[in-house]
Amino acid sequence: MAYRTAPAAQKVIKPCPRCNPRWLQNVVTRGQRAPILTEWNRPMGTFVVRRHKQFRPRSSPVVLVMGVVMALLCATVGVADAQGRRAEDRQVDLVRPASAVETLRLGCNRDFVDGQRGVLCQWSEATNAHTRGYQLFRVTDGSARELVTTVGVNGRRGFFDTDVSAPSSLVYGVVSFNRSGRLLGRSAPVHVQLGQDIEQLRMICTADSTDLGRGILCRWSATTQPGARGYLVYRIAGSHQRQVIARIGLDGRNGYFDTDTVPGALHTYGVTAVDANGDVVAVGGPQQVRWPTAD
Repeated sequence: MAYRTAPAAQKVIKPCPRCNPRWLQNVVTRGQRAPILTEWNRPMGTFVVRRHKQFRPRSSPVVLVMGVVMALLCATVGVADAQGRRAEDRQVDLVRPASAVETLRLGCNRDFVDGQRGVLCQWSEATNAHTRGYQLFRVTDGSARELVTTVGVNGRRGFFDTDVSAPSSLVYGVVSFNRSGRLLGRSAPVHVQLGQDIEQLRMICTADSTDLGRGILCRWSATTQPGARGYLVYRIAGSHQRQVIARIGLDGRNGYFDTDTVPGALHTYGVTAVDANGDVVAVGGPQQVRWPTAD
């Protein structure tokens, strides 16, 4: 018995002699808006025509409008949710502590060493175990920052910068870094003002013997700077650090007799005139005297 559907969805077609017993063909008949399925019914010798299952009646405009509205609502909710997550992330970033950067102590002052005027900078030791070195930077009169020197972690934590000219405004800073160059510590900027070129004093030092004993006698010319308040006498004995061995007022002596000598060592002397603030206004030296070995 032939398969039949409702009258509106069924149409009987005469058999085709050249068709296969189970021939399927998609055809579009006049007045149909979608493909229909035709099937050969062998017992009855007829074709049965049925609509394809995948096609559904068209949606009404109301259903389409509701679908669009729902899609817009979903999109709006998704955007709001994403913005909320970003705001939460920003709040977390504000609360999350930044990576710790160690603070280094840096001190820079005008100085005069071995006949050269410059700025002596010294800094504290880094406590981070991954520190591999230090870098000292300088800014001159508001120009671009430039690297002054790089010092290893086992090196001397200081540098005497002589590549400066007067008058100038200088700003120094030091940083510490690890093996890959990552910043581990830094100092606050230190400002140094260099005035006009300072006066050069004539200085001479010789071995001598007086009523006080044997020693090295140093003399220098008087400063002409009106702001000078006294003299500082420096000495370097052999491999020892430089030290101030005398503070002399403007009393006209302009000399010092050093009896605290080191046998067989080379003694280097220098003198500076300073003002009321301790700033150097005149320099003399350096002068070197080798003290003989003990008898």
